Amino acid sequence: MFTNISWDNYIFVIVLLLASWYLFIGFRYYLFDITEIVTGKRKLWNHRIKDLEIHYDVVHPQTFTGASKHPSFGETEETILDIDAFAEKLKNMVKDANQREVIKSEFIGHLSSLLTEYSSIKNSPFRSSVSELIISECEKLDTISLSLEEFEDLWNE
Repeated sequence: MFTNISWDNYIFVIVLLLASWYLFIGFRYYLFDITEIVTGKRKLWNHRIKDLEIHYDVVHPQTFTGASKHPSFGETEETILDIDAFAEKLKNMVKDANQREVIKSEFIGHLSSLLTEYSSIKNSPFRSSVSELIISECEKLDTISLSLEEFEDLWNE
């Protein structure tokens, strides 16, 4: 019985079964993604190499100048809420600046006022994370680039 089946027929049937299995899995679990790609709402490959680059900027660790080196739980919770609000305003500001094509000095002024508004972030243990967020958001702007010195000056104002 097994001698009547050739290797060609066997491989053909296995390839058909595998192809049908992967088609079933693809349509079952990835139907939404496939329809977005087919309709053109999403590109198959994202050609923005900038997003893949890793920048290693040196951010100095925060030094605490006070009696207590560790903030209390309530302070940390308030700081996290401030950081969330700050991040949302920063993203909106960058989006608006990108649409209006603002000049660098105007953008730095807005960023400085935003940092002044959320001055509690300056002395928080999350300062380095906020700095990385600001740098990554500023990289989204094509016309404006902030140097590390300019950025540190904004923190010190």
